[in-house]
Amino acid sequence: MSKNSQSNLDHSIEKDRIMKNPPVNGTASGTGQEIQLAMRGDTPMVASLVIAERFGKRHADVLRAIETLKKDCSEGFGQRNFASSSYVNEQNKEQPMTLLTKDGFAMLVMGFQGQEATRWKERFIAAFNRMERHILREAKQAEQRGTLEWQSARASGKAIRHQATDTVQQFVQYAKSQGSTHANHYYSNFTRMVNTAFLGEQAARDPHFRDNLDAGQLVILAMGEHVAGLALLEAMAMGLPYKDCFQTAKARATAMATLMNGVGRFPQLAGPAANSPGQLATAV
Repeated sequence: MSKNSQSNLDHSIEKDRIMKNPPVNGTASGTGQEIQLAMRGDTPMVASLVIAERFGKRHADVLRAIETLKKDCSEGFGQRNFASSSYVNEQNKEQPMTLLTKDGFAMLVMGFQGQEATRWKERFIAAFNRMERHILREAKQAEQRGTLEWQSARASGKAIRHQATDTVQQFVQYAKSQGSTHANHYYSNFTRMVNTAFLGEQAARDPHFRDNLDAGQLVILAMGEHVAGLALLEAMAMGLPYKDCFQTAKARATAMATLMNGVGRFPQLAGPAANSPGQLATAV
């Protein structure tokens, strides 16, 4: 597809919200490997012109195949998954094209054969999947951020984390007084320990994971940090070795996380690490 044709395609369907996916399989942008999807409402769609270009087929043949599909499939499927549109070609003439949903695309390319065709099928499906995940994440985050309850829970969590930081600061000095050579690592280890207990190691590594929690989960996570902090203070007051203090806090957080996961508060986020106290390395 020439740059002029691409520009005309963008212009011709500007009534749709155009979103470009990141290159698939690590291919650099500008190499012709990127896949462009159009948004109609909250539904990602791909233009028949793009399909023809990527699969090396005449656009007229792709349109004929789509019309045959629409005749063979149910009326409801055709209405949901194929939308008539148009683009302006290099001669500045309006030409017909069709926008296809993920299901419509899958139905169309089912008969496309060959190794190269299979690779393009994978890339298109990956692009659709990425876009769908992006839409769901954006919708969930927008809904959560728009609620006073979520905003309040987020603010409360920040306040508790500040308190926890003060507690960890005391613990760092406590560990140093007992000969710890890497006590400063406990600032990050403490936060990671609590997050891993409740969310699992993979989810806890995401710097934006709190955006995917609901208000109740934010409150519980903040409580977990508070409980772990109190355990540190209690253990230091008892004069325990600093490593035992940290393990005491970790055990307290893990016990609470196990209880919360057991009643279904974090089922979609908790991973194998949630109930595995030995998986997190501690400072020495």
